[in-house]
Amino acid sequence: MNDEIEPILIGEVNDIDVGSVENFEYEDSNYAIFRLDTGFFATQGNCTCTDRTLLSEADVDGEELECPSCGNTFSIVSGDPISDLDQLPLKIYDVTEEGEKLYLNI
Repeated sequence: MNDEIEPILIGEVNDIDVGSVENFEYEDSNYAIFRLDTGFFATQGNCTCTDRTLLSEADVDGEELECPSCGNTFSIVSGDPISDLDQLPLKIYDVTEEGEKLYLNI
């Protein structure tokens, strides 16, 4: 997280259902915003595979996601690859809640 950049408003807490993922675009970059039982998480918006598939299309199972194009699985919490350890990890970002609002810290 870069402390010099103000957090970016994503939306409202209730905009994202538990167990789901939403795409968020900011300054020509995509971010995947996840709401899990344990809270909100964010990763880069595209898979590290050659197809660069939007992770908002990924299947979410607990704290893991599966890219619909390459089938690789990643930890939503750490960004680490699970099924193919040679795959590059996902970049992760902090999400903060202030009242009913969600902010992305990039």
